[in-house]
Amino acid sequence: MISSIFPSKNFFCLNKLSVCSDSFHLNTSLFYNEYSVILTFLFIATILSVIIILFSYILAVQNPETEKLSTYECGFEPYEDARHTFDVKFYLVAILFIVFDIETMFLIPWTNVLGQLDLVGFWSMIDFMFELSIGYVYIYCIGALDIH
Repeated sequence: MISSIFPSKNFFCLNKLSVCSDSFHLNTSLFYNEYSVILTFLFIATILSVIIILFSYILAVQNPETEKLSTYECGFEPYEDARHTFDVKFYLVAILFIVFDIETMFLIPWTNVLGQLDLVGFWSMIDFMFELSIGYVYIYCIGALDIH
């Protein structure tokens, strides 16, 4: 394996017009050793997914009815059009969830390496939590988290 990475003794050509045959062999051996497994896996995965999708269409019983094709809304008949306006507060809560989820993603690794950090790493995370706390207080004060 390591011998295929390093060039052989005939790899470096003394004459600039001559063609080095070992350089092509070196590149192809790296390709076959490293990437052939990945390409084989991708090829088999693609073939299997196409076969599974084809078999699902061939073997499944297609029996469309009006009841099956109607929209389903929690067991009730839909009484309004689905394209009505949606309250923006739901989007705001989703965005706030993402922001505080990202804060958790930064906070957990920081607690694992807290003993190994210098003062800059410690106070930069304290500053990050302080700024997020200011944002949380602002969101609470303007009433963005009120459901009503």
